[in-house]
Amino acid sequence: MALGLIIVVGLVQIFKGNYEALAPSVAFSMERTPTVGQIALAFLQASFAFSGWNFLNYVTEEVVEPRR
Repeated sequence: MALGLIIVVGLVQIFKGNYEALAPSVAFSMERTPTVGQIALAFLQASFAFSGWNFLNYVTEEVVEPRR
């Protein structure tokens, strides 16, 4: 449900004409160099997201009756 809300809000903003942030010059702008701490935080967040997908296999294996 949250993903659907994000998609709907994004589409509403695009149709309203607010798509300046999607321009390649803005989306990938590097106004300052990232610090070591910011890079470490990015790796931590990425590994957290990956571990969630990794554990999804174990959780779905425990489902007994998925059609119920």
